[in-house]
Amino acid sequence: MDHALTVRLPDRVYRAARNMATRKGISMNRLVQEAIAEKAVKSVKERLKEAYDVLAAGPAEDDIEDLFAIQAEALLDE
Repeated sequence: MDHALTVRLPDRVYRAARNMATRKGISMNRLVQEAIAEKAVKSVKERLKEAYDVLAAGPAEDDIEDLFAIQAEALLDE
């Protein structure tokens, strides 16, 4: 399922993105998709590392459900 999203960018950022998309030979839409996907993957990996660090540090009974949710999210996104 695809969703539409309107994003307002400062002129400087828009021109830089347009130039980057042109250099890569892709559409602005594809550039934005790739950038968001890259950021999302990085975020999940960082959260997963933090969750493992907390688990490795010792008992985290209060946060265990959150940590498992982060792990599940990371595994489902791969």
